[in-house]
Amino acid sequence: MNWEDARTYCQSLGGDLAAWGMRNATIRDAIINNLLLPRPSASYWIGMTDIKQEGNWQYIDGVPATENNTNFAPGEPNDNPNAGADCGELWDSKNLQMDDLTCSYTRFAICERRY
Repeated sequence: MNWEDARTYCQSLGGDLAAWGMRNATIRDAIINNLLLPRPSASYWIGMTDIKQEGNWQYIDGVPATENNTNFAPGEPNDNPNAGADCGELWDSKNLQMDDLTCSYTRFAICERRY
């Protein structure tokens, strides 16, 4: 599903795309190591975007993305100028590090629900 459909799917479950869990390195690493890496290789949408302002990456709950709360692959985000890479993913080709990607691509969703 594309990024917007992934977000709608997560919201239909009473949550949203993962933001808080992606900001917290300990939780992010636990999700990757215990839930994602044992599965067949795939990339996953997360709750991070620069759709509102190009180059200004934020989590969907409004928290700015910084070096301290992200784990971008080397050289990312690179905002491929020909592709409009505005949505965040965990990229399987880079050991599930963060990447920016065109929002219309198909990925799985990582949803979270905060209590």
